[in-house]
Amino acid sequence: MELFAICARVFRSSSCLVILLIAGLTIAHSQDTASAHPKAAESQTFRVGLKSITITSPTKDLSEMGSDYRVVLETFAPVTNRLVAAFTRPEDLNQLLQGGDTPLSQYALVEVPRRAEFAEIDPATFKIVADSLAKEFGTNLEADLKSGQDELNRNLKELNSNSVSVTVDKPLPLGLLFSKPNVAAFALIETVASKGPDTKVAAAIIVLRVQNRVLFLYLYNTYKDESTVQWLHKTSEDWADAILKANE
Repeated sequence: MELFAICARVFRSSSCLVILLIAGLTIAHSQDTASAHPKAAESQTFRVGLKSITITSPTKDLSEMGSDYRVVLETFAPVTNRLVAAFTRPEDLNQLLQGGDTPLSQYALVEVPRRAEFAEIDPATFKIVADSLAKEFGTNLEADLKSGQDELNRNLKELNSNSVSVTVDKPLPLGLLFSKPNVAAFALIETVASKGPDTKVAAAIIVLRVQNRVLFLYLYNTYKDESTVQWLHKTSEDWADAILKANE
């Protein structure tokens, strides 16, 4: 129960759930890039649980911050997770380093649960983890793709029909984006408060099994309308596929 208490935000509790699941299941199954932004198309290798895992950039506009600058976004990760990689637009990185407080319009994070970083995750274990996360987001991984898309569209229409007055005081789960072997992704919308008007942000939360390790990928974009979620769907699926392919 202590692990759940650590997770103050609803969508971050998913990482705590994974830690608890993996802890039980594993028992049961007895380059310095700080000086310059690399090109977004480049792949980089990061150490995760004694593995060297290749992580590609999610889009051509987002670049990994580098070991010196990545610490700026450490506060975005819960204490139960370790930040592995962080991707921002170059202009956003500049304003971050200058102490700006403008919300980031688009960025991505890769994290690993600290207490599960060295756990060997087989396909059966990953399926249990993904199914449990799906229940948290109010969806069913066993449902067919059309049912999942229908649910997502209903949630979007409900949100957009009240776009003038709706207030997202806490993360609003939208449901499943996609599911396939070794990866599942979910969408939500949350409100980011700043000195100016509050901003609605759409996020894709991806749980990924790569080299027998489990990673969380978070992809964020300023929410405008359902086209934002369509962008999240395509971009997060392409990103997950690219990472899996790079680590074959």
